[in-house]
Amino acid sequence: MDSDFLQDWSINSSLVSTVDGNEGLYVHTPGSGKGGTFIAFGNDGSAIADALIGGGVAIAEGLKNTYDPGAVSTEAAGATTSVGTENLLSEGTEVGKALYGFLPEEVREEYARQWVKSGDRAVALGATRNTPAWNKHFEYLKRDDGSLVMDELTALSTVATYKQTLSEVGVKDFTDYESQFEKMITDEVSGLEFQQRVDMVYAGVKDQIPEVERLFRERHNLPLDEGTIFGALINPDIQDKILKGEIQTLQIQAEAASRGFSGSFSRFEELRKLGLNQEAAKGLYETAGTLQSMGTRIGTDMTLASLEQAAVGDIDAQNELKLLQGQVSSLSSGKAGAARKDGKYTGLVQD
Repeated sequence: MDSDFLQDWSINSSLVSTVDGNEGLYVHTPGSGKGGTFIAFGNDGSAIADALIGGGVAIAEGLKNTYDPGAVSTEAAGATTSVGTENLLSEGTEVGKALYGFLPEEVREEYARQWVKSGDRAVALGATRNTPAWNKHFEYLKRDDGSLVMDELTALSTVATYKQTLSEVGVKDFTDYESQFEKMITDEVSGLEFQQRVDMVYAGVKDQIPEVERLFRERHNLPLDEGTIFGALINPDIQDKILKGEIQTLQIQAEAASRGFSGSFSRFEELRKLGLNQEAAKGLYETAGTLQSMGTRIGTDMTLASLEQAAVGDIDAQNELKLLQGQVSSLSSGKAGAARKDGKYTGLVQD
């Protein structure tokens, strides 16, 4: 134990007249009797603290052999010890505030109690991390092997970053998200990574044609109020789907929906995996209706599925599309006018 720790122990002045720098200090606990067992300060700091808190009296080494616990009333001895304990707790509290002011109050109070026992800041912090008060607030930081995912300050700062990111896109109430924030910390999702996810959704959903957001909300059963679409990113299931390409699939589906074509999410996901992107989907669905109408006019059944397959590289579907386009091109290049028979025009006058 260091000298700073010892300074605040109150030594009964009626029992100790002089204590020089070379003389040891001991604690005599109630009930051990005159000449009983004494605990030396230098041997076991935790035992010293427990003994004093339990009513023990600090005495000088020179008075150890003549000390008579009956010479001082139990009440007086207890009062002396109480003053010393209170002084130490007060100092421990101040140390806790100075070093860990960001911690919840009950955790700081536990730190002060642990500091009284050890007098060592690092030991006190380690001991505090094994108390119910700490577990109540930070158990999610501890891995199965006892190591920490990150320290308390980093964890609280990261959660603050999550909240700041969500507040910028309209989320104001974080009550329902606290446990999910903790899960994100456990999964080691940094503040920067979460910001990138939100940016991805903003670019891929909000900053898009309206059908993308509508489909996203429908798919995840999200209400229409602003911010919920980003708050949903805290849901691990939604996070995983987004990272696996859900937004890109919804963008393709939205291009189709905005032009009157419908289909299942799984169908559009299949097209995305086959190589269809939003830009190609826009061109596909913009012309699909026209091509189908032309096919109907010339007696060719051109289905949407065939057009989609052609867009992702299916050779047969592409050949079918080329044939249709060729037939349409031939019709459009013909001139309206009189029919020619035996070298002569009949009907309308030749141009």
